Amino acid sequence: MHHLYKTKFLNHNQFGFIPQKSTTGTTMTVKQFIGPKLERRRVVIMTSLDIKGAFDVACWPAILRGLREAECPQNLYQLTQGYFKDRRAVMLINSRKIEKSITKGCPQGSCCGPGYWTILYNSLLNINSPIILKRSHLQMT
Repeated sequence: MHHLYKTKFLNHNQFGFIPQKSTTGTTMTVKQFIGPKLERRRVVIMTSLDIKGAFDVACWPAILRGLREAECPQNLYQLTQGYFKDRRAVMLINSRKIEKSITKGCPQGSCCGPGYWTILYNSLLNINSPIILKRSHLQMT
């Protein structure tokens, strides 16, 4: 994560798992953005995204792509590749062993999970697709 902070790779609107940022900061940023528009009686549309089981479905190739885009040092990139390689979940029940190959996800509670999550979803914050609604496009009923 040090590399991402040092190179200012992360989008300034990234609040998740970022030191000195919080949900309160997110709320205040939204308020500062929409407040003036509401005062001018403008229409504001906001979308909130909550991904069910987000840590469980984190896509490893997308995380690795994010590391490449961030020009992550090669040794850290290879460490992450190794972390994702040949992962298995093992469950023991009454002396019976059940194994399953793991191909996605970030273990919750791991030290690297939040960093991988931040890298993965940073690209969503970089999408530049402004939608401008003009009063003439709205139909009042």
